[in-house]
Amino acid sequence: MPDFVIRPQAQGAGLPALTRPQPKSLWGRWLMAAVVLVAVLGAAAFAGRNEIRGRLPPEWRSVLSLDAFRAPFASPSTAGRLGPANQARLEIDLDSSKIELVDGRYVVQGEIVNTGRVPGSTSRLKLIFRKDSDVLGERTYPLVEGPIGPGARLNFRQALDDPPPGTTEIVPAVE
Repeated sequence: MPDFVIRPQAQGAGLPALTRPQPKSLWGRWLMAAVVLVAVLGAAAFAGRNEIRGRLPPEWRSVLSLDAFRAPFASPSTAGRLGPANQARLEIDLDSSKIELVDGRYVVQGEIVNTGRVPGSTSRLKLIFRKDSDVLGERTYPLVEGPIGPGARLNFRQALDDPPPGTTEIVPAVE
């Protein structure tokens, strides 16, 4: 018969292997804090978008508008109202415009600004000649300038015919 030898077990020999716990990574917490911060800042920007839009230069104002995102999902009646906002709006900056007498002729010079959301071009310069609140006459000159991008400015200069007698004010506009 074979001899069986029973030996005493070593201390802890029957227990599973003990390992050290994995150190917890802080990436999850940092990521969650970043997501919460972005959400809070986004909500604050959305709530105060009108005040923010008023302080931005014209070329940045369209960033806070949701019209471009609403148009594809809008009903046909609503889409018609959103359309005109997506056009060029060309105007003469009256603060930077002036009318001078150069070599015996009047010259209008200034800047055309596009306050719309798409590029646009001008075709005519329209001048209204006034004496106080009375309109003495209108003249139209060809003025092809552009395309002028949204928020962009373009200088122009146009020599004029003699204004009507008694003119005290000349009001320029572009079409």
